[in-house]
Amino acid sequence: MSGRKSYAAIGGLAIVAALLGGCGATGVPYSGGDWSDYLGGPDSAQFSPLDDINSANVHRLQLAWSVPLPNNGQSNGNPLVIGGCMFVPYSGGILALDPATGRELWRVDADGVRMRGLSSWSGGRGEPRRLFYNQHDRLYAINAATGKPVTDFGENGSIDLKQGLGRDPATIKRIESQSPGRIFDDLIIVGTTGGDEWNGPPGYIRAFDVRNGKLRWTFHSIPQPGEPGHETWPKDVWNKVGGVNNWSEMTLDTANGILFVPLASADYNFYGVNRKGSNLYANSLVALDARTGKKFWHFQTVHHDLWDYDLPQAPKLLTLDRGGKRIEAVAVAGKTGFIYTFDRRTGRPVFPIEERPVPKSDIPGEEASPTQPFPTAPEPFVRQHMTAADLNPYLDAAERKQVAAVIAGLRNEGIFTPPSRQGTLQIPGSSGGTNWGNGAVDPRTGRFFVVGMDVPAILRMEPPSDKPRTMFLGASAEDPGGSVYAQNCSSCHGEKRAGQPPAIPALTGIAARRTVYQVSEIVTRGRAVMPAFNLKPQEMKDLLLFLGFSREQASKASAPAPAAGPDVQDGSTAAAKSGPIKLKTGYNFLFSKKMFPANATPWSTLTAYDMNSGRKLWQVPFGELPGLKNSGTLFPRGTIVATAGDLLFAGTQDRKLRAWSMVDGRMVWQAPLPSVPGGVPAVYKSGGRQFIALAAGSYDPAIAKMSSVMTEGRNSIVAFALPKK
Repeated sequence: MSGRKSYAAIGGLAIVAALLGGCGATGVPYSGGDWSDYLGGPDSAQFSPLDDINSANVHRLQLAWSVPLPNNGQSNGNPLVIGGCMFVPYSGGILALDPATGRELWRVDADGVRMRGLSSWSGGRGEPRRLFYNQHDRLYAINAATGKPVTDFGENGSIDLKQGLGRDPATIKRIESQSPGRIFDDLIIVGTTGGDEWNGPPGYIRAFDVRNGKLRWTFHSIPQPGEPGHETWPKDVWNKVGGVNNWSEMTLDTANGILFVPLASADYNFYGVNRKGSNLYANSLVALDARTGKKFWHFQTVHHDLWDYDLPQAPKLLTLDRGGKRIEAVAVAGKTGFIYTFDRRTGRPVFPIEERPVPKSDIPGEEASPTQPFPTAPEPFVRQHMTAADLNPYLDAAERKQVAAVIAGLRNEGIFTPPSRQGTLQIPGSSGGTNWGNGAVDPRTGRFFVVGMDVPAILRMEPPSDKPRTMFLGASAEDPGGSVYAQNCSSCHGEKRAGQPPAIPALTGIAARRTVYQVSEIVTRGRAVMPAFNLKPQEMKDLLLFLGFSREQASKASAPAPAAGPDVQDGSTAAAKSGPIKLKTGYNFLFSKKMFPANATPWSTLTAYDMNSGRKLWQVPFGELPGLKNSGTLFPRGTIVATAGDLLFAGTQDRKLRAWSMVDGRMVWQAPLPSVPGGVPAVYKSGGRQFIALAAGSYDPAIAKMSSVMTEGRNSIVAFALPKK
């Protein structure tokens, strides 16, 4: 089995729960108060039908229980509550709790687990319930009653996700997704995460048998020869290019057997000279037959993406009333700030989507799409243009003048202005628009609630270089670690290793927060937007020394061996690492000296739409940063749930759990959290009481020190409820 794994003994409560038909018992029906799937259900509604907590009594909501989690990384899992048991993924394991009290039932230690949620199969033919999670490029199945491996699934309880992709598994550095798969009948359907580099793996959608782990079907998100869409790529790149993956979330229409898959951009994100064409099915919403993987329809929201404008959020299922006609619709929000709405069965847009001319690229050889799709409704939920008149009011006069001069020197022609050598102002930025877990719907009324992010970025294309980008470190033969850092890390983490928290963490003091193994693994495998790097052993040791590890620690560095992808020879030069990518850019957000966005507040918002009419109902700031009233927080992800009590609940980065009225967006309640929230809350009922539980598990000392977003905290899973009667 991959990774280090140990299993705690089952406590007496776990045995009692199993005997009484609790955790994992076969055939136990979901109660009306369960939170049985990631995001609440296969429809990804992020909605609970419970209404015990409502606007009349929410002011009485209080902390019911709290369970500590390790402060060793982000824990942002959406808990599941099924048949009297809560299952919580955290950074390094899986935890089973009594949902009424927080009492631990069992725990699985699994180093490397960083899941946003879990998949649950209810069992059948006398088989117990199973939970599925990803760890170190493998998909694991465990018994929900005990946490023990299901040994008849794959090879002793797991399957290798690197297999069956049509690529040499040795060249695949990372494949497992942090988002859980969806269960349909006896299938578990999974997406992938492969990094953002040209030689990454393809993002094929695959379905495996929940009992034995055998592959049942594959959808080629990068079409192979003879398949529809192959003609939208150069004919010789289909088995080389990476990406076009579902790293975010999927949605099931179980009644119609349709799987809705939002797909990401093709790699490399910001340079497309080597992948001319519209590049199907990148940046597309694809509707598949959940039983066979056959495509019903698709819609591409961005042609030939050059902006990393993924579809990062689960599609939402709604039944709309349009002029007296009922429409079964699916709506998906994008990083562009648009919401795209379609008839579920046909893919026909509910609101017209127009192809409009967009700016041309000035990069030699780049053939940017001359048009892009613009929904005519609803209106965008974030800004799509910015000038010097839109600067942060908290900037002093000198910095305001400096930032205005920077903007004046950039290409700035609104959304879809291509990356350029001189630099392009990108708004929404590549981490703007919306992201995973940031949308909820009220299926009773057809309302859509979305958390948006308003942070611009600068895309300045530069050729990869074998020399340091700057001499800020005095990098030389006497400072080889500084050279490695400057070549590979400085474009995103900055010359002084300050990062761009919280989107890109600081590396100052990292030797005190992470082990050598953890750092070398991240460098070798990548994580989130950070790509994997092919460093020679000596380069890795030099980098670790530069980051503050001792020579003894660096000499013991252990990480998965770097993979030599199809465009990488020995990892010795920047040109070899880049392959056919001639120009690159870092994730450079337009921040002020105080590490806040340079644009005007709010930097994040909560917006409500009536999707029957496509009309915006209201928009309010989403939280605030210390001392900056109504500023919104920075890069919120995994945030929001709606309830039948006409309330919206979400954790915000200022360590608060908040409730807003669905009617007008007024904040009606808030309470402090022990750490920064990191995942979608679960709403459930246990012991006759309604609870809201969420992971407050994103505390990072580096972010606290560099950005003042938060103070020292204690990662935890917490639950709130009304006082006992």
